[in-house]
Amino acid sequence: MTTQVIHPRPPDPGHQPPRTARAYARTKATRLLSAGTYLDAGYRRAVVRELLRNYPRVVAPSYGYDAVSVLAHALAARRLHRLQWAVGLGSAFVIWLLLVQGTLNSLTATLFLVWALWGAAYLRRIVTLHILMTRLKETRPDGGFDGAYPAHRALTDAVVRKIDHEQSSGSGLVFYGGFRPFVGAGELLREWSNAQLLLGARKKRIDTRAQADGGGATLDLEARETPVPFTVHEITDYVAARMRAQLRDEVRGDERIEGLTVEQRRFTTAIRTNDRTRGPGWSRLPGVDDLPDIHWREDYDSARAYLCVRVGSWNEELVTSVFVGFDLKGDTLHTEFYTYVLGPLVGDFHLVDRLPDAFDGRLAVRVAWDMVKAVPMRALALALWPLYLVPQRFLPASVRRLLRPGRSRTTVAVAEAETVSVDNSEFQLGRYVTEAVDCGALTSVREMATSATYHHFFQKTDAVKYMQIVQRRTLQNIRTFLAEHKIDLAEHDRAQTNILMGGGNQVFTGDNNHDIGYHYNESDGGSPGSPGPAGDRGGQ
Repeated sequence: MTTQVIHPRPPDPGHQPPRTARAYARTKATRLLSAGTYLDAGYRRAVVRELLRNYPRVVAPSYGYDAVSVLAHALAARRLHRLQWAVGLGSAFVIWLLLVQGTLNSLTATLFLVWALWGAAYLRRIVTLHILMTRLKETRPDGGFDGAYPAHRALTDAVVRKIDHEQSSGSGLVFYGGFRPFVGAGELLREWSNAQLLLGARKKRIDTRAQADGGGATLDLEARETPVPFTVHEITDYVAARMRAQLRDEVRGDERIEGLTVEQRRFTTAIRTNDRTRGPGWSRLPGVDDLPDIHWREDYDSARAYLCVRVGSWNEELVTSVFVGFDLKGDTLHTEFYTYVLGPLVGDFHLVDRLPDAFDGRLAVRVAWDMVKAVPMRALALALWPLYLVPQRFLPASVRRLLRPGRSRTTVAVAEAETVSVDNSEFQLGRYVTEAVDCGALTSVREMATSATYHHFFQKTDAVKYMQIVQRRTLQNIRTFLAEHKIDLAEHDRAQTNILMGGGNQVFTGDNNHDIGYHYNESDGGSPGSPGPAGDRGGQ
């Protein structure tokens, strides 16, 4: 079977292209997610459903992976599955015709049918192994994974442009659905917020007696400096520039965080409606120019801006994202800090790296024998076909595994776009409202494939490490900015000490950073962002 392969276009040496999600086409995360579409039937269906069938829904932002490549391989894996069934059903039809015409007897027809079905399944498994070993393996004779993906008629140029534009958030807008704005970033690791009064710094006066004794200036407990006014954009730009310089651009090579990305994004909802009375284009998603120039509006369609500091480590298989937001109200600076982590991918996806380097006759015989041994179980599952009509949640786990052998052990949680509401109005007026659909992103193909446990101890420690580094630098840069604007730092220093001394394993909220009892101190191999023994997330 010949499959057209699309390679990423090499950049022009004289032109620096904008950073899009295609920049992550060759990461380990992209490669393992693509391999997972061949190894996991449930994940394959979820990818196609989320990116293709739910076409009006916005694609979640990319955090170190390329959704176009993942979708392309999911479509290719689905095509192999459909070809297997087409060959099997076609062979069954031909055998039935020969049986009706009397060319074959019942025994011979049965043997031919079993052989045809087995042969179709065997060929599909051989082709799948070939793809995994030659295109998606980390170490290959021709240099390894190159980011290429197979062509498919459903993967048109329009679909590629839409996915690439939305997953890269090139406009700076992220359209989310449901309750959580930071879609695609993984599980919450820590959060805290702080409100600081913008009082002027205390003035210094010269103590002549202390100066005569070799001393210097002292603080005046009464008088204060006049604070230098600033805006939210100024402090955000300052912190962003300093983070890039301190963690990547102006540090030694061995201390540089190569996977660091610092960008500003605005998070807003994506509600489409069919109300034609509001003029053409009303159902179009807004752009940056369509949003009012009001910082942190307080309404249901508000777009709130956050500084996103993202660290992709372990070749983008572990992503720690920090979202920092500032707001000014009543001479008070309010700071919000949220840390999310995308843990490693499910262990089954790593099987691609453990396959042999070459396909030989011994492996072909072994695959054939393994399929022969699986025939009795497949026949038993076929005999239990009425159970397919029963909802899976009512069946024991052993029966579910029998009905769907090799089915995903990955939890694929895809929320529905529609929000279920109850109309309790007197005349049931809800039936007359304008139909609206929440088309914002609800999850990402990366989140759907995140492992419930860490595969390596140092993955767990690195997630906390990068959170603490970004947190410490953020607090220090805020302090420097406030000092330059003649703001009293005593309150900031107290809050900073409270945050840092509280430890990196707790979720804080409130002005006094009160511990609400949610701890991130899971046992070895614990799940990223899972509640620990100290309590649950009810306090959030």
